[in-house]
Amino acid sequence: MDPKPHKSYSDQLDLLKRRGMHVEDTMSALALLQRAGYYTLSGYSYPFRLKAPGGARTGQFRPGTSLAQVQSLWEFDNRLRSSTFAVVQHVETYLRALMGYALGAVDPLIHRKPGLLSIDRSQDYPKWLAKLDRQEADSREDFIIHHRNNRHGIIPIWVAVDVLDWGGLSYLFSFAPLIVRDEVAQHFGLNAAQLKSWLRALNVLRNVCAHHGRFYNRYYSLTPKLPDRGHGDSLEFIAPLKDTTFAMLTLLQHLASFTLGANPRLLPATLRSFPTASGMTIGSTGAREGWESLSLWHP
Repeated sequence: MDPKPHKSYSDQLDLLKRRGMHVEDTMSALALLQRAGYYTLSGYSYPFRLKAPGGARTGQFRPGTSLAQVQSLWEFDNRLRSSTFAVVQHVETYLRALMGYALGAVDPLIHRKPGLLSIDRSQDYPKWLAKLDRQEADSREDFIIHHRNNRHGIIPIWVAVDVLDWGGLSYLFSFAPLIVRDEVAQHFGLNAAQLKSWLRALNVLRNVCAHHGRFYNRYYSLTPKLPDRGHGDSLEFIAPLKDTTFAMLTLLQHLASFTLGANPRLLPATLRSFPTASGMTIGSTGAREGWESLSLWHP
């Protein structure tokens, strides 16, 4: 099968118009297509497509749909993704420091001594260690080079954690002795099983943000273990919709509330900037009515 033929920006705009999208300013619309890309914008225009009798989306847009509405959603998503990633970085840094300290207190090379670890799935550990070896070998960070040149390549855990990303830290947490898992989880007001599930679920969120994927109305296959009732109104609020972006943001906001240096106002302010004039509602994120009154969301 041959690929679809290439279309110029003008051809792309004409196609949107034929499908019923209103375009107020041709030059601005062409600039938007050039800046964002047709298929990036198509993800934001998809909810505006009419449905066929069987429920499938057609290629035609609902009457009154404008490119300005689609642009406002795309711009909001960019703000939300940027704010989320900024908070993720603070939490990730704090988690890295906590784990490096707690594990190092057991043994400086605990990550290379599986007998000291409590590994949930044995097949994961050698893969994780091989990836760490590659990251250390490829690293050009001064602290890694120092240990490579002056310490015979012996890199203690509190140094090694600095080359791990969120996914690597998540696996390291699952390998850690139970006493260390409990100690780290308590810093976030959780138990070890809860934090483990949160780290796995939020790794997907982090990757979406890092790779600039559509974010605000995404659903997630990995869902978190939540504390029992009475642990906070915000976590109880997301229990029926644990697979939504708002649920993941609530997890992150909870972790950030325990993280030194994190800005607790950043995510609430960004969510409040949802473009209601777009024709969509903030419910598309998974946020239900009353979300703004929750304790985590008006810090």
